[in-house]
Amino acid sequence: MKWYRIKALLLKYFYISINSVDRWFDIFYWPVIDIFVWGFASFYIKELSNFNLLSVLMGGVILWIFVWKSSQDIATFVLEDFWARNLYNLFSSPMRISEHVTSIVLFAFIRGLISFCFLILLAFLLYSFNIFALPILFIAAAVFILSLFGWVIGLFVVSLILRFGQRIQILAWSIVWVVQPFSCVFYPLSSIPSWAKPIAIFLPTTYVFENMRAFFLEGRAINYGELLYSFILTLFLMIIVGFFLYRSYAKAKQSGMLAKGD
Repeated sequence: MKWYRIKALLLKYFYISINSVDRWFDIFYWPVIDIFVWGFASFYIKELSNFNLLSVLMGGVILWIFVWKSSQDIATFVLEDFWARNLYNLFSSPMRISEHVTSIVLFAFIRGLISFCFLILLAFLLYSFNIFALPILFIAAAVFILSLFGWVIGLFVVSLILRFGQRIQILAWSIVWVVQPFSCVFYPLSSIPSWAKPIAIFLPTTYVFENMRAFFLEGRAINYGELLYSFILTLFLMIIVGFFLYRSYAKAKQSGMLAKGD
């Protein structure tokens, strides 16, 4: 890989974003809506049961942003190149698929980090919620694992787009919300139906949010063994998706999908 090629693509995505109102809107608008919705819901729950879920709900909203933004941004940037018929031009150059993937992964992480910092500030100003009540090591591990899993989802969608074209583009926006209910972001693993538990146990995100919830509600120490398992599982999924992406890219070149886009 050549850094100057990655840097060139990062600059491309930066200039596209800086000159696009909807790109900035996307970074702030939906995360802010989540902050309001779940913040107000926590106040309502407290009125009904005198049980304060604010820290759990706010922590879930703030940390989930890395899965959401990473997966959606990766797929969207590739789709935009499809719509503009630019993938053929891009890969007619010396650009490698690894350099392209690295650039969109880095830019997606930067966008997620901006949303993360903004939500931290907003949650503190509106609800006096401080995410840094969690151990710093846990926050760092959670950010890394959730970002990595978001990349897994995003690159999986990209692989499908390269193989089947724009007909499955709806997955770029919807697949992350299929995963969220099974990730136990806002409720414990014990509360979901028995048929859903095997899915939740398989997802690495579940262990991050279960540990966050146990820390806030029970004062329990973070189980870093579970986080290590979560990381290894995510890394395993990344290897599988990386292989699938490579095969889909080779198939797209062979079939002419990069030029046709559908």
